[in-house]
Amino acid sequence: MNKKVILDIITVIVIILAGVGIYFVTNKTGSTAPKTTKEPDEKVTVGDGKTKIDANGKKSLVVYFSIPETTDAKKKMTTEEENSAIVVDGEVLGNTQYVAMLISEKTGADLYRIEPKTPYTTNHKNLVDQASKEQSDNARPEIKNKISNFADYDIIYVGYPIWWSDMPQIMYTFFELYDFTGKTIIPFSTHGGSGLSGTVSTIKNKLSNTTVEENAFTMSRDDMEAAPDEVDTWLKEIGTID
Repeated sequence: MNKKVILDIITVIVIILAGVGIYFVTNKTGSTAPKTTKEPDEKVTVGDGKTKIDANGKKSLVVYFSIPETTDAKKKMTTEEENSAIVVDGEVLGNTQYVAMLISEKTGADLYRIEPKTPYTTNHKNLVDQASKEQSDNARPEIKNKISNFADYDIIYVGYPIWWSDMPQIMYTFFELYDFTGKTIIPFSTHGGSGLSGTVSTIKNKLSNTTVEENAFTMSRDDMEAAPDEVDTWLKEIGTID
């Protein structure tokens, strides 16, 4: 057998072995083509794992939605901006946000802010128009972060401003997102003159398997400076603090 034939045979053997090696590696590790996977919904764990448990062994969460129309405490605010917010210790807080923080401080409850995936405008006229359109469309604006440990809580304080004599539509999204069975819901609101606007009944109708506190808290945007005392009095009335 001459050298050329021998070289040809060796070349064929090398090619066959290389092919076998590629086949083995591909089938062991899977396809080398990039895979695409759908990103899971964003989730957030509320609290630090040291949530206060009340005398009845129950855990509480304060959930709120609030849109201050400015966050700049140094600027000269328009009337609409002043109506939507309060400055506390040099920080601009939404009216509902402030009440939520007071409830959390006084009860030891964890705090969670409902944030839309698509942020709302802070231009007053545009915000009013958007709220009206969402209500007309019976819209369900998407919420940015879902609470991963919602099932841990027994008592849920739920706060919102009153828009067009109702809750903002994003609150309907919230109520349809979780299982509230067996929980106690305690509503609170801030408003420009329309009180609770029947929202307690609306919540009761939506959440038939829950206990909804009828003595809900509501506060006018014109009286926010009195919120600490008013919230304290209300929490004592409903028996959540001594």
